[in-house]
Amino acid sequence: MTKIQGRVWKFGDNISADDGIIQYSQVPNLGTFDIPALKAMCFATIMPDFPQKVQPGDIIVAGRNFGHHSHPHACVAMKESGIAAVLVESCDSAFVRKALNVGLPIIPCPGISDFVEEGDEIRTDLATGIVAKAGAENTLQYRPFAAQMIEVWQAGNLADALRQRLSQADIA
Repeated sequence: MTKIQGRVWKFGDNISADDGIIQYSQVPNLGTFDIPALKAMCFATIMPDFPQKVQPGDIIVAGRNFGHHSHPHACVAMKESGIAAVLVESCDSAFVRKALNVGLPIIPCPGISDFVEEGDEIRTDLATGIVAKAGAENTLQYRPFAAQMIEVWQAGNLADALRQRLSQADIA
């Protein structure tokens, strides 16, 4: 299964990983992932009640230059808050990789900001690169994920994907 469906939370351009997604200066221990602290600060500088309102399976839609100053703590905060996927106008490819390493698909999808509104229900398929709104006929297309990227996402993170691949290699 390569499909994701959820409710949209919409943010604008230039959302920093450091002082937008989370408050990096307030992360209690940079050597570990303090999940409760990261969840409590997820998007709270932009939308103070977001940590209380976000639901498992929700989808973030954001504008250009999303997650600049990227680091894994911001990715973990979104993933552990229940975010199923992030569709953005643009972001650094390193942020896409860091997020996928923890099992969160960040999808560059030009035109997404104009395509959806906050609260819309959307669905996407990582294998085909198609985004659709519930109740609408038109769709939007992005570059689909490669098979290896889907493998990491389906495993839940890079480490688990590698373990699965190694265990399958041992069987063969």
